[in-house]
Amino acid sequence: MASIFVFAEINEGSISDISLQGLAAARKIAGADRVVAFAAGSGISTVVQSLFGCGADEVVVVDDAKLNEYLTSTYRAAVGAFLAQNKFSLLLFPASTCGNDLAPAIAAELDAACVLDGAALSVEGGKTIVSRIEFDRKVRTCYVATGDRPMVATLKDGIAEVGAPDASKQGAVKLFAVSLPEPKTKIVRRDVAKKSVNLKAAKIIVGAGAGIGSKDNFAKIQELANVLGAQIGATRAIVDAGWLPADHQIGQTGVTVRPELYIACGVSGAVQHWVGISDARKIISINTDKNAPLMKHAHYRVTGDLNVVVPKLVKVLKG
Repeated sequence: MASIFVFAEINEGSISDISLQGLAAARKIAGADRVVAFAAGSGISTVVQSLFGCGADEVVVVDDAKLNEYLTSTYRAAVGAFLAQNKFSLLLFPASTCGNDLAPAIAAELDAACVLDGAALSVEGGKTIVSRIEFDRKVRTCYVATGDRPMVATLKDGIAEVGAPDASKQGAVKLFAVSLPEPKTKIVRRDVAKKSVNLKAAKIIVGAGAGIGSKDNFAKIQELANVLGAQIGATRAIVDAGWLPADHQIGQTGVTVRPELYIACGVSGAVQHWVGISDARKIISINTDKNAPLMKHAHYRVTGDLNVVVPKLVKVLKG
């Protein structure tokens, strides 16, 4: 396998966590091959310096005011110009809105294989294998590029754990000059929903599932979280019901978390949710159904009504 290209997405002046995960995943499989991180934007050379400490052997930047906002045409031109002069066997993008938009466009230019929302990376016989979980999380499908085509893939949140940057690894950021076309469209307004919770950084999470019964029962969940100094996570059913904002959702279509302690209240533990919490150090499951999937995975199981169990637990914790 030759060099690996990793697209580092910049959001509001910082490198996105999912891009850093992609870089960590690339470093893990690279071996002796070079990992090249590529970023596009304006005035970002200082921001991307940390990419060396996160696994990049080389950091390349296209610095142009036209790249202040993401537009497919300008980003495609910037990335395409660099790739026209540099060949890679594997090109990784974050499975974000921008990454999933840009990757297929680049794959079309390169006549490359393309897989979106990859869940795992591996190498066998010199070929990169990108795995996806499909058919309602019931099937794992593995993809490999045919012939000598490069592989373009976007990687989902949770692909790898991001550690602290290695400050001893430094390098010079390379500027790549390219003449970008004037965009034919412009962004009139960009509204970004601010996150109300950072579950990835939480040491303790209290998870709420459909088994809590009603939105009114959230008072018990909130009290338990308050006593523990915990954040509140949720299954998709809770978010779809409008009981919590989407940034509380954990699982396949939410975030992947790695807390020291995860307390699941009324969470059945379907595989879509399990993939988001499987790396928790300790899991406590409170459920009336002793045969619920999560009750089999949990380190500690409490079979009972959370409306009875949680208040008793809060009382004990308060002393």
